[in-house]
Amino acid sequence: MQKLLVLPLLVLLSVACSDSSQDQYQQASEKFDQEDYEGAITLLDEVISKDDQHAEAYFTRGSSKFNLNDFEGALNDYSRAVTLSGDNIDAELYFFRGAANVQLDNVPDAIRDFTMAVTTMPDYADAFYARGKAWMSIDNLDSALVDFARSLEINPNLDGPDFALGSYYSGLPDYERAVFHYSRAIAISPRPEYFFNRGIMHYLENDFSNALSDFDSTLQVDDQFVDAYILRGSVRDEAGNPAEALLDFDAAIKLDPENGSAYFNRGITRKSQGDLKGACEDFNQALSLGYMEAIAKTGDCPS
Repeated sequence: MQKLLVLPLLVLLSVACSDSSQDQYQQASEKFDQEDYEGAITLLDEVISKDDQHAEAYFTRGSSKFNLNDFEGALNDYSRAVTLSGDNIDAELYFFRGAANVQLDNVPDAIRDFTMAVTTMPDYADAFYARGKAWMSIDNLDSALVDFARSLEINPNLDGPDFALGSYYSGLPDYERAVFHYSRAIAISPRPEYFFNRGIMHYLENDFSNALSDFDSTLQVDDQFVDAYILRGSVRDEAGNPAEALLDFDAAIKLDPENGSAYFNRGITRKSQGDLKGACEDFNQALSLGYMEAIAKTGDCPS
């Protein structure tokens, strides 16, 4: 879940509060904007201890807790803000409470919150998209498709719905449909994970040319993407380019020396090239890092 880095402008019930409490709240909001969530919480605790009717303080504290992965605490604060807001509640408060419910796997509650968000704000594209993902998590594809379509109707520049559909179809597996939706997401926003996931689909279809192209694109956007090096190395090895494959595995290991998959795959390539000693070193290293698939490859290694 993406961090809640910017607080929305909520239309909450105005409350009478002292100047000192309001000053503290403004300081807490500044700390939130600076991503000092613990500092924000400390100040907001003081604000709420002086004024337990301060809806904005509960909301901001909830968002701070959310960004610290305290989703239960976030949910409690959001719910308190909802109660205090009465008839003046803002759609975004429902949305963020729904996001907390998603993190806690409270899918029915999340769907209710997102529904309240779109009821309050009928053109809330992100809420339709979030509800679509929630529907998809409980395999209600029909409802998800309706919500994704509505979100795109409101905001054609949303890339999330197509990425979610690509991920859904990749799990069926329906690689052709997955590629179609990943491609649409890429057309809107060329993110590295979109290229990477589409590359996996091409790889599973034995379409090595397009797989390599997508892994190349992934690394052009993000040259720290370890898994892209590993999969590009595997494709290069299977396509008959072991020397280039080894370079990719080396790059992955340099970026992440604790990645068992990188050692395992490098071991496979080394073994295919007759380097049994180097392969065994890699398989044993992969095992030491908990990559248990390497057990099957150590049979020819000296004990």
